[in-house]
Amino acid sequence: MRASTPNHCRRWAAVSTLVLALTTTTAAAFAAEGPTRDEYVARLEQVCKPDAEATQRAMKGARADIRAERFPLAAAKFAKASSIFAATLREISAVPRPGADAAKLERWFSYLKAQKSYLEQITDQLRADHAIKAQRLTARFIHNGNLANNTVLAFGFEYCSFKFSRYG
Repeated sequence: MRASTPNHCRRWAAVSTLVLALTTTTAAAFAAEGPTRDEYVARLEQVCKPDAEATQRAMKGARADIRAERFPLAAAKFAKASSIFAATLREISAVPRPGADAAKLERWFSYLKAQKSYLEQITDQLRADHAIKAQRLTARFIHNGNLANNTVLAFGFEYCSFKFSRYG
């Protein structure tokens, strides 16, 4: 019996090592996948909600300012919205993404980066009193925002989705 005891202990040690290795590998694989889609959406919505509300406040009356040709006033509002959007984009870009949605989210973030650029360009055109150029860029901004929304439609975003009504 004593001769079999060391073998028995070695088998248990080997099994324990194998179980530990599998557990570690499984945990690492799970961590690499990131959060679930629902967890991801909830986290991003926490970031986007206050920023969406701040954007709406900052942009209040911007369309009326443009119609009345108060371009410096409108430019200041677009600059504030651009700043808010850039900060939001930085923050949500840092949030770990669900592994299964990586390609879709990468495409969404490319649209969001274009949105940021359009806001900056609109601001510049308004500062230069180029209303028609700002208007063309606004049309692109709206179209690009709709493309971004379509990319993540299944996520069910409320505050992280593009809504032109927030912009004046």
